Amino acid sequence: MSYDRLDNEELLRLSLSAMTANRDADATELLKILVERDPSHAYGHYLLAAQHAQLGMMDRAEAGFRTATDLGPADFPMPRFQLGQLLLLKGEADEAHKTLAPLTEGGGSLSVYAAALSALATSDTASAIQHLQHGLELSQAIPALAQDMARLLQQLREREPLANQGEPAAASTGASFLLSNYGRQH
Repeated sequence: MSYDRLDNEELLRLSLSAMTANRDADATELLKILVERDPSHAYGHYLLAAQHAQLGMMDRAEAGFRTATDLGPADFPMPRFQLGQLLLLKGEADEAHKTLAPLTEGGGSLSVYAAALSALATSDTASAIQHLQHGLELSQAIPALAQDMARLLQQLREREPLANQGEPAAASTGASFLLSNYGRQH
């Protein structure tokens, strides 16, 4: 099928529809066309990165989140947040902390979640738990993110007794982050 007659807005909406319907190949193809047509389309790069994360292609996801972070306006923080998550999961704690730092200065639940992940990056599990608890009490713009943060909080609470017994907690804590779901809802 040729997509030549579709404009960028149509490609974007069709890709979101394909993502919602779990048609990963269609979504990926549409997003690739979009970013090839408009290399400065931050949201297209962000969604393509989320698709790559969904497919387990973390190197591509990282590159895409970096591109979207560089291209995106200040009021589009999700690429930076997800890049920070991905770096934390890869065990690159220092870079994750630096990536997330600008987000911790804002307001709202995303800022508090960024602070929680930054705390994990510095192995401060107690602060991470406090931030997650606070973040979950705030208004939630992205339900999938709130669900992931609630799961992370539960995992940290379960591991806290082990940490108090002298066992080190891993920076990633084995948390299951559903990177692509945020793009589907934000």
